[in-house]
Amino acid sequence: MMGCPFKGLFGDEKGAISFFKGGKKEEEGHTPVPYTSGTSLSITPDVSRSIKELKESTESSKVHFVGLNESDLQRLVSLRPIFEKNVAGIVNTFYEKLSQVPALITIISNHSSVEKLRQTLERYLLDMTSGDVGKDYIVRRKIIGSVHNRINLFPEWYIGAYTIIQNEVLSVLLRELPPAEAQQAFISFQKLCSFDMQIAIATYIDSYTSSMMRLNEIERIQHRLNESSEMLVATAEETSASIGEKEEHVSQMLEGTRDIQNSSLKMVDDVEGGKTEISSALKEIDLIVEIMDETRVRSKELIESSNKIGEIVQVIHAISNKTNVLSLNASIEAARAGEHGRGFTVVAKEVRNLAMQTQAALDHIHEQISMVQNNVTSFENSFEQIARQTSRFREINTAIMNIMDNSSVQVRSNSEKIQRVGSYILDFQQTFNEISTASEQVAKMAEELSMLSNQLNDKFNINK
Repeated sequence: MMGCPFKGLFGDEKGAISFFKGGKKEEEGHTPVPYTSGTSLSITPDVSRSIKELKESTESSKVHFVGLNESDLQRLVSLRPIFEKNVAGIVNTFYEKLSQVPALITIISNHSSVEKLRQTLERYLLDMTSGDVGKDYIVRRKIIGSVHNRINLFPEWYIGAYTIIQNEVLSVLLRELPPAEAQQAFISFQKLCSFDMQIAIATYIDSYTSSMMRLNEIERIQHRLNESSEMLVATAEETSASIGEKEEHVSQMLEGTRDIQNSSLKMVDDVEGGKTEISSALKEIDLIVEIMDETRVRSKELIESSNKIGEIVQVIHAISNKTNVLSLNASIEAARAGEHGRGFTVVAKEVRNLAMQTQAALDHIHEQISMVQNNVTSFENSFEQIARQTSRFREINTAIMNIMDNSSVQVRSNSEKIQRVGSYILDFQQTFNEISTASEQVAKMAEELSMLSNQLNDKFNINK
């Protein structure tokens, strides 16, 4: 893994380039400390603070393990003029060797550029001689490990890159310093390089482990997704089949509802027709009742006339009786008169005959009047019965009319309800069609989901 030298590979990643901004400021505003030969070093406050932060950090065991101390950091600070003088040559040599590895060139092309990485590597090497190797320095190295894992830059390249850099730094030190001093300076540089590699590689491993754990979790989710998608396909197919059957039932229900509605409408028409016929019959009955009422009035008038005629007949009958008596008396007186009363006898006899005929006629008239009165009385009795039956018939027909009115209203109400039910069923059928369409879409999406799940599974198998 080409860790530190390739931190510029993540120049497009958040926090990668800012990782060296502090070092840049120091480079621009730094007053080089002349290299002090020999072993006597004066420890500056910045170096003391940095080593104190290292020993108090969670990385203190690594500091102790590589033997990094204040003298090493101070010695590296004193080497800064030499690094500033030779850093460009070290970087050029490094990238000449790196350009011979196509895999690394591909990573650089995907995430940054060689020119940016040259500047980044120069800042990195000068950062090692800044003396500011405290907690912020640790954070910057951890960022390297995290991002290397993110861009799939493996640790072997990181370690190999440090080997190249260390070889170049050793050559520079041997050229610039006496052998003994060059050896001490290189050992200090090597300690800090080892510390950097430990932090970056440990962070890389932690990030890689977390990534693998997430991948394992994703794989488990993928398996569940695969099972769920298969179940979803089966369920969607069953739902589509069930909806198809239910849709046919709904169509039958809708057809039945329409038949009931048509029957109800016909029933309403029949009821309305029956009401019309009954209403017409009631009008006829009312007309008959009116005629019968008029006839009854005429009958009463006839009875009254008959009674008056009877009274007249009785008067005439009394007169006839008196006339008969008078004719009888006249006959007796005529008989007494003898020959002189013979003519009067004839007249009296004729008057008597006329009186008897009148009496007979009056008796016949009286019989006819009695017969008329009896017939009128019978008619009145029959009329009363007819009136009662007619009234009863009218009441029954009125009740039938009311029933038919209620039935008509009820049938109309039921027809409207059936029509609404039919509308609901039609809406339900449309909803069924929408559900069927949606179910088909769900089945299609489930199949696509299953295909994606299988493709994801294949990728997992390839990565394994």
